[in-house]
Amino acid sequence: MNLAQAAERLGLGQLLDAPLLLKDDEQNPVWKAVTDSGSWVVKIAQPWGDFWLAMAAQAGALEAAAWEIGVAMPEPQSTTLGEAGLWRPIGDGVYARAVRFVEGAHPTAPTSEPLAAWAGGLVADLARCAIPADPTVDGDYRSNSREEWEEWFAQAERLEVLSAEHVRIFKLSVEQAEAMVEDQQELWRSKLVMHRDIRHQNVLTGSGGPVLLDFDAAGAQDPWWELVFTAFGLAGFDRRLEVPERRIVEACLSGYVAAGGAVGAVDESAFTGMFAGRVGAAAWQLWMACGHRGGSPEYQAGFAQTLRESVEAMAMMLEAMPTWATWLKA
Repeated sequence: MNLAQAAERLGLGQLLDAPLLLKDDEQNPVWKAVTDSGSWVVKIAQPWGDFWLAMAAQAGALEAAAWEIGVAMPEPQSTTLGEAGLWRPIGDGVYARAVRFVEGAHPTAPTSEPLAAWAGGLVADLARCAIPADPTVDGDYRSNSREEWEEWFAQAERLEVLSAEHVRIFKLSVEQAEAMVEDQQELWRSKLVMHRDIRHQNVLTGSGGPVLLDFDAAGAQDPWWELVFTAFGLAGFDRRLEVPERRIVEACLSGYVAAGGAVGAVDESAFTGMFAGRVGAAAWQLWMACGHRGGSPEYQAGFAQTLRESVEAMAMMLEAMPTWATWLKA
C-alpha cells in the first residue's frame, strides 16, 4: 500500500508534493504528506494480530478525549472512533491514521523546568479524561510464565542478543516487577487510560508552545505512576543511563500538583508503573531482536542494541529507586 493510496483512503485528498519519510521504520513507517487538504503526518501499520485492535481502541479514545478538552496536540484527521480507535483499515490487513503536521523541534533531555512543569500539568489534564482501562486488553504489563522467560532468555543468549550478565539482570528485574505489581494490586486494577510515553521525543516546541505527540502507546496506567515516569524521563533518565536532574523532577511534580493532580505514595511503589513498563517494553524488544516479529537482520540488530540499553537502565533503576523516592517526598 503506497502513501498516495493511504491518503486517498483516509480522505486526505490528492498529494501535491513528494512525501517525506519522517521515520524510517520498515514495519511502521511515518510520512509527511502535503495534500490539497493541508499537511499531514501519516502512520501506516500492519498489526500482528487482532489483539492490537482493542489496544488501539483504548489509545484512540484517550486521544479523541484529549483533543476535545483542549490538550495542546496535533489535530487528528478524525475523532470518530472505530474498531481500531483512530486507525482506519486501508486494505490488505494494513491500517493508517493521520494528524495535522505541526512545525517545531524536539527539546533535549533534561528539559527546562517550565517544560517539565507543563508536562506535569498535562498528566493531570489527561487523568481528568477519566477513561477507565479495560483489564482484558493485552498491552499492559503482564506476567509471563517462568518457562516462557527461560525459553526467551536461552534464545537471546544463543543468538548473542544478550550476554549472561544481561540475562541475570533481566531475570532480577522480572522478579522485582512482579513483586511490585503484586504489592500494588488495588491500584493496578483501577488504572485509567494514560499516554504512557510523555518523553522529550514526543514533545514539539515551537512558537505556539509545547505540543504532545503520539498517543499510540496509550494504555492502562495509574496517573501518579504516569507522573513519575514522565518526570524522570524529562529529567534525563532513559536507556542511555544519564543521571536524572532532581530540579526537573520537582518542577514536573509542581506542575502536576498545581493542575490538581492527585499525589500517590511517595516511596518506591511510586515507580511500579515505570519499572513494570520498562520490563514489559524490554520483553517486546527481546521478541523483536530474536526475530519473533520478522524484520531484516539490520532491523533486529537495532532492537538488540535497544534491548541491551534497556537492561542496563533496569539495573540502574534497581539501585536508584530508594534514592529517587526521597525526591518525591519533597
